[in-house]
Amino acid sequence: MKKNATVITIADTKGGSTKSTTAVNIAAFIAHSGLKTLLLDFDLEQPTACSYFPLQKEAPYGVYEFLIMHETDLDKLISETTTQKLDVMSSNSVRQEIVSHLNASADGIIRLKSCLKLLKSEYDVIVIDTVGTIDPTVNMAVLASDVVLSPLDPSMPGVREYLRGTISNLFRSLIPFTDYGIELPLVYTFFNRVEENNDCRRIKELFNQQIKSLPPLPFQITVLDKDIKKKNSYKVAASLGIAAFQHYTEPTNKVAHPYKITKAQAQSIKDDIYYLCQHLLPGYKSQFDAFMKTEIAH
Repeated sequence: MKKNATVITIADTKGGSTKSTTAVNIAAFIAHSGLKTLLLDFDLEQPTACSYFPLQKEAPYGVYEFLIMHETDLDKLISETTTQKLDVMSSNSVRQEIVSHLNASADGIIRLKSCLKLLKSEYDVIVIDTVGTIDPTVNMAVLASDVVLSPLDPSMPGVREYLRGTISNLFRSLIPFTDYGIELPLVYTFFNRVEENNDCRRIKELFNQQIKSLPPLPFQITVLDKDIKKKNSYKVAASLGIAAFQHYTEPTNKVAHPYKITKAQAQSIKDDIYYLCQHLLPGYKSQFDAFMKTEIAH
């Protein structure tokens, strides 16, 4: 039976808000839950997601051939990671090349939405990582998605940029497409890398007040209740090329400064990712619940 993937785009116009970290860990969690998952690296300026996990098969093509050359051979487009059920499509083009092509095309901003039909029949979930700026490629990814997840930096500049850039400039600019029958995605946002201090608390209060005071929008923005705390395990996992919810202990007799993610640290992150995934993909809650009962070590 053919699949019909749910498309999740990780988007925020501020750089450095951990979009790629969020994308890779969500994609890995979904794949570990038994769902065939594609991680599409659409950050054409600083691609990270496609090089995060080790590959067992590297495809010669990527986003450029998929979008611009209309390549349909998945063996040439899709790389396989060492994580079962997790594939990636690499960002293999200079951003301006793709933007120039798409600006000159009648279907430019909806090209990805159309092209994804080929992939949606092969996967349960597609997770798209995007560049942290206002950019046509981000607009394209949002229009192609069913759900948008925005990690929010718990700082005053981060809040201002989300309200000004992500909501006012990005999301509002897509409203005219609803006149042509394109539904805008659900939008979830959450505070990421939160620290226990008064600055974070005041920023959260201010943000929630300003979100509530926004004029009516033709799309739904939900601010998730749970904050994702700042945790060093994400950096360790990135160095190892593993999901941050996997516990890992490096033998101390082999290296001077061994890497370590304890079971408690891994479980804490697993709880966080589970919380996000059950909001993004409520239809797969039973699969996520089953995965939460397992333990993943590397």
